[in-house]
Amino acid sequence: MNKDFLKMQKLAGLITEGQYKKQVNEMDEFDDEDEFDLNAAMKASPERHSYDEVLEVIKSYEDKNMLNDFINEFPQGKDISRNDYGQFCMQYVDDMSEQQYVQANWISITDPDIYEKAGLV
Repeated sequence: MNKDFLKMQKLAGLITEGQYKKQVNEMDEFDDEDEFDLNAAMKASPERHSYDEVLEVIKSYEDKNMLNDFINEFPQGKDISRNDYGQFCMQYVDDMSEQQYVQANWISITDPDIYEKAGLV
């Protein structure tokens, strides 16, 4: 049942204004619960990924300066922590709205469907 259908029922006198509001509120609460929490997914993601896995993510940004800085900052072959990755990438972000992509890129190493789940496609 959607809100338009409920509105038609209310206009037709099949449900009261109070019933309409109650059902719309329940729908809104349900919609809020269905929203994907990217921050929670990031916290639940692996604490570390291999150097090579993160290197592939960094290459996907197609930024030579970023790639060179990554190679210079992180020892080849040593695992990279989620926090170090996040701090490194945020240096190259123009505004905070891009943080969701930084998070999704980390999570994508183990969950390639993350972009769809987070509504980033």
